[in-house]
Amino acid sequence: MEEKHYSIGEVSKLTNISIQTLRYYDQIGLFKPSYVDPKTNYRYYKDSQFYHLDIIKSLKYIGVSLEEIKAAQQFTPAELLSFLQQQESVIEQQMNRMYEIQQSLYKTKRQMEEQLAIDVMDTVYFKNEEAVRILSIKTNELTPYYIPNTYYSSLIKTLEVENSLLSNRYGCIFPYEQYDSLDELHYSHVFTPLITDRYITHLTTDMDVKTIPAGRYVCIAFIFERDTYLTQYQKLYHYIEEQHLQVVPVVYEIFMPLNYSPNEEDQFIVELKIKLL
Repeated sequence: MEEKHYSIGEVSKLTNISIQTLRYYDQIGLFKPSYVDPKTNYRYYKDSQFYHLDIIKSLKYIGVSLEEIKAAQQFTPAELLSFLQQQESVIEQQMNRMYEIQQSLYKTKRQMEEQLAIDVMDTVYFKNEEAVRILSIKTNELTPYYIPNTYYSSLIKTLEVENSLLSNRYGCIFPYEQYDSLDELHYSHVFTPLITDRYITHLTTDMDVKTIPAGRYVCIAFIFERDTYLTQYQKLYHYIEEQHLQVVPVVYEIFMPLNYSPNEEDQFIVELKIKLL
């Protein structure tokens, strides 16, 4: 039985592929007509060719390049199966990456929402917190007066090596005690929140991945000024002691930028929070 031939316009309508694209496929040798009229130069295609277009459309849909599709046309069924398995692996990696980006956006939005939700300054308040993974680095000589950029740089470099997203927040950890002078207050760790759930492998000996635990916290927030830091901390400390609150003796200090413009003076909100038992 003789096969029916279709003009390029008919193929375009039947397959929903533009005439221009079909001509380009012919030009690069991806999908050539079965017959070209030598007088009119019109292209004609056979019924049996249509499945080739189905394969091209399917592979193109999953992101395979035209060059790779052209190579795949020479595969045996077994080779094509192996190729599709490889493409499936690529797609899974892409999906995992998109999920990671989605989670990063969610966590960044949560950080911004939490910052905007602070509606009282210089006053003790309570709030419920989700668990937060942090990348931390040990220290013993740092105080609110003195935090060298080398600590932040080390955290940034580690996350860049891991190809992980960076947070715009930093923080410090110090023991919950009574301090009469900031010279007595020494940070045990400097940290930045981890925006992704990715496992961190390139850790230096003084680094660790920790978790700020979920729970209810007693907090105070204020605009950072060195001269008033101790007063704000003491306000939180005395409230806890006067109210006889049972707390985990660890203070988490979070720095949150108030603006992002390089043309404006840097300003930060500091939040001190302590977990209730």
